[in-house]
Amino acid sequence: MDRAGTEGAWLLPEDPDASARSLRDALYAYSGATVAVVIADSDGRADRRGATVISIGAAGVAPLRVTEHGGKRQEETFADLIAAAAGVILGQRGRGAPVAVLRGISYDSSDEGMAAMLHHQP
Repeated sequence: MDRAGTEGAWLLPEDPDASARSLRDALYAYSGATVAVVIADSDGRADRRGATVISIGAAGVAPLRVTEHGGKRQEETFADLIAAAAGVILGQRGRGAPVAVLRGISYDSSDEGMAAMLHHQP
């Protein structure tokens, strides 16, 4: 559930990855464009003030990206990086745009979704 102060509350998608796939498929059917979709939501941390944006669902993009530098392997929550970049445009609490289009991001295509990177499968 996502609360918006006294304005009410909204239920998050039951299966955000399925919602992302549905949006991606509808965009393809409408435009013929192959795109990736990341569903984002605001999130806070107990140890800091303010909120950030994280991914809760994904389709068409691998949620994890593995990089190597100096012999060290690093897994990055790539879908969260995309969500955070979009968050600058999306804003918080409905103060921005409901959709952001990011171009020029190099990514591996995948439909494994965000569930694939969770420690415990839903």
